[in-house]
Amino acid sequence: MKDAKLDMRMDQSQKLSAYEVVNEYDYETLLNIFYTYGEENLSKVIAKKIIEKRPINTTMELVKVINEAVGNKYFSLNHPERKIFQAIRIEVNSELKVLESVLPDAISMLKPGGRICVITFHSLEDRIVKQIFKKYSEVDEMVKGLPVIPDEYKPLIKLVNKKPILPSDKELDENTRSKSAKLRVIERI
Repeated sequence: MKDAKLDMRMDQSQKLSAYEVVNEYDYETLLNIFYTYGEENLSKVIAKKIIEKRPINTTMELVKVINEAVGNKYFSLNHPERKIFQAIRIEVNSELKVLESVLPDAISMLKPGGRICVITFHSLEDRIVKQIFKKYSEVDEMVKGLPVIPDEYKPLIKLVNKKPILPSDKELDENTRSKSAKLRVIERI
């Protein structure tokens, strides 16, 4: 890992960067971000150590603080720095909120027969995609069971694949980063 300023912004014009998250967020907020977006089991001790060691200016400083918080053995075996950096990046760029807002818009723009394919690399992303696709592929609960369903309550899409498509053994051999990838496909009705 190269040492760099704490930033992680995809849009350099936005104000919030990783520096503000690490150095200005309170303990409870950091804990919530690390646990929710990073799914890190030792979020409490990491958040506490970050608060204690502020200011933290660079990526390597943050890695060192995380290592101090969890100890060398846990650090070597579990790589919590990856989860913490992921969590901070998701927070800085509002990645999950963007996904939640863009998918319904994309579905509404599809013409009948049009398809959307989404590849996710994280369980939080996949859960959002799965829930949105499910919502738009089922009959509205209010009218379920009626003999005639009004058009505005009918599903907008159908699931092309019920289960996500996972990488093949060949792809895993050629590209180990594809290990966590899941592909979901829908089609506009």
